[in-house]
Amino acid sequence: MRIREFFIWQAGEYDFWWKSQMLLGSLLVLLGIIIVLFPTILVMLVAGGIVLVGASLIFSAWQIRRLQRRSRDVYEMESFEW
Repeated sequence: MRIREFFIWQAGEYDFWWKSQMLLGSLLVLLGIIIVLFPTILVMLVAGGIVLVGASLIFSAWQIRRLQRRSRDVYEMESFEW
């Protein structure tokens, strides 16, 4: 199989699954080799992951807070009697 044929996504019905797994596996092996050669990259990846998880938790808490305020205001508006 040629490289050009590998990246044709319309080749077959289930070709996408094994091609994407092959590509992901190759990238993970390459990343592992790079981490073995340069261990400081692992430190940066872990630190970056922790920062991303923390930022996503802060953002989701902010969204939940906004939703809670909005739903409380809607409840007060619906329960208001004229």
